[in-house]
Amino acid sequence: MHHHILLLSALLASLLLAGCSTRAWYEGARASAENECRRQPPGAYEDCMRRVNRQTYEDYEKERTRK
Repeated sequence: MHHHILLLSALLASLLLAGCSTRAWYEGARASAENECRRQPPGAYEDCMRRVNRQTYEDYEKERTRK
């Protein structure tokens, strides 16, 4: 439980320090997804992390601004 509080605190601090930029929101969502992957059974963890890491922020931003 203590680990979750530290992770959430770090996430909130990074969002505040970054001025809630698009990148900060993206990284926050990614950190949250990685945390969810850690809760998966060993066989599902790897698949989950592949989904989380399939797109870099730069690729996300290109796709987002293209629309």
